[in-house]
Amino acid sequence: MSIIPVKAIHLLARKASEDARQYAYRVLSFCILEFVLLPRQKLNEITLAESLEVSRTPVHDTFFKLSRENFVELYPKRGAFVSTLDPDRVDQAAWTHIQLGKAAINTIYIRNPDPSRFFVLRYLNHQMEDMLLRRELDGISRLVTDYMHQLYILAGDMEFIWESVQKIDVDFRRVLYLSALNTTVSEGFIYELSALTDALSERSCDRACEIYTSLLSRIPLLARPVQQIHPDYFARKIS
Repeated sequence: MSIIPVKAIHLLARKASEDARQYAYRVLSFCILEFVLLPRQKLNEITLAESLEVSRTPVHDTFFKLSRENFVELYPKRGAFVSTLDPDRVDQAAWTHIQLGKAAINTIYIRNPDPSRFFVLRYLNHQMEDMLLRRELDGISRLVTDYMHQLYILAGDMEFIWESVQKIDVDFRRVLYLSALNTTVSEGFIYELSALTDALSERSCDRACEIYTSLLSRIPLLARPVQQIHPDYFARKIS
């Protein structure tokens, strides 16, 4: 029996450009980030390979890459398990995002792109509002991450930096996902990102950096209420 729902497999259909390892990595990382696969859950190579319709080898190899990026934990003779959340890693990722995100915002200010370039940010704002109205809160965190990514794209030549940050922020994104399932929290995210878009459009760099810092600083604080709801997801109790 597949441990990955058919709906998720259909959503993440294999791309023509992907080899088996790339496909396995994309599906497994997505399922861990969005709690299709839960912290502490044992990952069975055979079952996962059957679900993805690939051989065991690319799944086995993918476990090592996922381990390096804190998606999974490998134990000799026991196998692979979905990693638990570590509050220290959430703090570190938030700090990194704040520093690099502010650098991206300052670069956007210096580059002074045409106002039409901010359309994609407005579009993401509207998508979040629509999801909130439909109570599809499980997609909010994905859009927040997409918004953050767009800042690096607007800054130009910072795509490689974004890709590097993504390799250290797994726990940050998982806390973001669980937090956004709360309507009030999602409303706050949407409000601040809308204000951030306004600040960028108005070329108010200091204001934009202030809003971005406020938003990203709140994610580690949200880890505490998340842990109260899902204590088994965390490696240790938050002091």
